[in-house]
Amino acid sequence: MNPLDEARRIAAAVRELPEVADVHSGEFGRVATLGPGGRAGGVRVTEEDVTVGVTVRAPFSAGAVAAAVRAAVASPGRPVHVLIADVEVPAAVETAPENRKETVS
Repeated sequence: MNPLDEARRIAAAVRELPEVADVHSGEFGRVATLGPGGRAGGVRVTEEDVTVGVTVRAPFSAGAVAAAVRAAVASPGRPVHVLIADVEVPAAVETAPENRKETVS
């Protein structure tokens, strides 16, 4: 499988994880695989390793997210690096009274 097709397969598998809101290309879009036919953002596939950037859903455990992503990638013989690039916070948490900021005039 060519790197672009592999990156697209990995992105689709990672998006299915309940703790992952989406894949994320990281700062300046550096986590991506380019190839004939396009670009797969959020996953960088090389001969040496695989890097996956994700936006996770709060609350989360970084270790559990990394383990789930590595299992979804299923790339034997290559290390899989997981970048937690962003956190999606449910609206109920953002608007809870204890999370509101008070402004003083």
